[in-house]
Amino acid sequence: MNAADFSTNRHSAHAHMAMYTASKHTDLYFNDGNIVLLAGMSYFLVHQGLLARHSEVLNELMRSMDNTPTLEDRPVLTLSDSSTDVANFLKAMYDGISFITYDSEGFPTLSGLLRMLTKYKVHHLQNDILRGLSNYWPTTLTQWDAREASVTGQDGTYTPRDSLPHPIEIINLAREIDHLPLLPSAMYDLTRSTPSEAAIGFVSPSTGTTIRLEYADLQAVLKGREQASRFFSTFIVNNLEGRQPSPSCQRRKDGNPVNKRTCQIAFEAITFELLRDINGIISNRTSDPLYAMTEAEQMQIRDDLLNGEASPMKTCERCRADFGDIVDAAKEQFWQKLPKWFDIDVSPWG
Repeated sequence: MNAADFSTNRHSAHAHMAMYTASKHTDLYFNDGNIVLLAGMSYFLVHQGLLARHSEVLNELMRSMDNTPTLEDRPVLTLSDSSTDVANFLKAMYDGISFITYDSEGFPTLSGLLRMLTKYKVHHLQNDILRGLSNYWPTTLTQWDAREASVTGQDGTYTPRDSLPHPIEIINLAREIDHLPLLPSAMYDLTRSTPSEAAIGFVSPSTGTTIRLEYADLQAVLKGREQASRFFSTFIVNNLEGRQPSPSCQRRKDGNPVNKRTCQIAFEAITFELLRDINGIISNRTSDPLYAMTEAEQMQIRDDLLNGEASPMKTCERCRADFGDIVDAAKEQFWQKLPKWFDIDVSPWG
């Protein structure tokens, strides 16, 4: 891409008109600055050396300036970006990225800044933000489990939409900046919505506009959702339906026939509970195989059900340990398959 494509200086009439109507930015205006950046209705008096050090694109743009207009006796570089995006971009280069947040409220600022850092090839700041995003849209199962725990209340209610950006926003941003590692976990997150919700999109709280996926990504999400559902169904059939107690079951030698079958009865009850998905409905986590597989293990250590009655799903320590190993292996296998299910080529993954 030619450096001129990033600047509107070649449109001299427009640039001159904007110069006469723009106002200087109240913060990003340095008396010892030696170049003016003009964006929208604002101009910024900043330092060429700092811009050149951080951005190879801006360095090329400044080198290619010829017969450029001046403002306050400094050369003017006109950018096609919004004044808000340029302000955040400059703030990040001068002060760092501590002002951004990774929640839904801060996402408009973060996404705008990340687009700018990508466009102007400010790689170190771009990578810093991507590392922060990867805590919530990770490539490893361990990070995913930590992310899920961070948005789960003490009562077990799962409310990621109260704090994290919508996965459609993350998918669209990842495509725009061409950062594929964000996609599998974001797409999996979206599969936990209904197909109609994924297709309809959502209304952005910051702009009031409806944001949707590109058709190809919607297809990938729906196909991946089907693959995840099949995996979970197979998990239930292979590891829960008709499951016998562990060979080392602590109740195997119990003289009471009822007590002897306690662990087997518990696995039957767990199977029934998963098929009803009642826990997923209560905690707002339906169609979530990773959660459901974890729940199949956690049900075995809970003392009470929601109605306060003694749980019929408590197994002995040996049966629980054997099943826990199966759950851990199944979750890891599930996680490793996500890129393939969504047709995303990501390496490394997991």
